[in-house]
Amino acid sequence: MDREEILACMSDDIKQYVDNIVDMYNAPFARMLGIQIVSLEKDRSVCEMRLEPEFMNSMGRGHGGAVYALMDHTFAILCNLVHPCTGQSSTVQYYRPASGTLRAVCTPINRSRSLEVYQVMVYNEEGKLVASATHTSFVLKKE
Repeated sequence: MDREEILACMSDDIKQYVDNIVDMYNAPFARMLGIQIVSLEKDRSVCEMRLEPEFMNSMGRGHGGAVYALMDHTFAILCNLVHPCTGQSSTVQYYRPASGTLRAVCTPINRSRSLEVYQVMVYNEEGKLVASATHTSFVLKKE
């Protein structure tokens, strides 16, 4: 995705932050995994990732680390939208094996001056919940 494609995914009220999102989108690890932004609003980010053969575990299912990477990056995009943050902790639950294309949806639980807490839900192509996480970030500075 280039800058214009990212802008097309963003709601009008946050387009002034596009450069922050371009930087997050272009993170080398996320590019290697093929994570794509589907939509981005002030209080919601949605990303997708296709589970490629090299992302599978020994049982032929999506590796938990690949699922977590999608959750973490979807969270990172939303928490770094307005100001820089860095991850502090994550709690993850896995509910069913992952396969195909996964969709992660991140929403805020609480935002304060120094900490922000988000929920991320990951769904498979059938819309079934694969995993969920609670992510906390430190706010590095406010604008």
